[in-house]
Amino acid sequence: MILGVHSATFVKNWYEDVTPYIHKCKKAGYKSVEVSLLGQTPSSAKDISKLAKDLNITLTCTTGLSKEEDISSGDSGIQKNGIEALKRAIDMTAIMEAKLLTGVVHAAWGISNSMGKDKEDKFKNSSNSIKKISRLLTEKNIKLGIEPLNRYESDFINTVDEGLRLCELIDHPNVGLLLDAYHMNIEEKNMCQSIEKARDKLFHFQVAENDRGVPGSGSINWSEIFSTLKKINYKGHVSLEMFIQANEDTSEDLFTWRNIEADPYEAIVRSFNFLNEHLNA
Repeated sequence: MILGVHSATFVKNWYEDVTPYIHKCKKAGYKSVEVSLLGQTPSSAKDISKLAKDLNITLTCTTGLSKEEDISSGDSGIQKNGIEALKRAIDMTAIMEAKLLTGVVHAAWGISNSMGKDKEDKFKNSSNSIKKISRLLTEKNIKLGIEPLNRYESDFINTVDEGLRLCELIDHPNVGLLLDAYHMNIEEKNMCQSIEKARDKLFHFQVAENDRGVPGSGSINWSEIFSTLKKINYKGHVSLEMFIQANEDTSEDLFTWRNIEADPYEAIVRSFNFLNEHLNA
């Protein structure tokens, strides 16, 4: 498994240059960085790719769809917007020479106007839309990871079972799941059993404590989680996604109303020491 850090741990707005933070992640011992595509351009993507190569850092990419790009919508125009947005994200991922694009790629981030009452339509619309980009995923050799979100952030895909159902409808080897321990801790009856269910469809794994702070500082049973990841022979990225800074431009999007940790760099160092210990246990 490869330990990494999500750029949102540091950034104060989505257009901020993330290259200084890649240096910080390298210094802390991490082997990969997960870059949000929000605010990125082809030029910035090339710069990030070059730096990552120079530092021997592997990149993964993440993005989210807006309400005007919701591929689960019944509006064909909005679906088309979302399909084009995903194509651009795949192209940007390729520019960064990353092989993995994950996040809220199956619907808009947030609660829809239907308040969860039209899930069957959403399954149909989302799966049909992703099928339309599957050829590009194959051409670019990029995997797409669908992220189940907790009930407060989405009224569509909340659980591993729902995520797997969407994957089954899409039925493509390059489409799987991103599982996030923070969301799973809210939605899954048994996190480890759900990880086992995902098995080969687990493309990416994100970690943070139950308060989205430093792993090991709260109530999540990390020994069981890492034992399960090893049991299913998971070899992919384990990415630290902590949303910990209040009173920044990103805080509203990330629902961070107080400082969860005092200093982002100190937090990723503590996290690395804890996670690395479990990786090597």
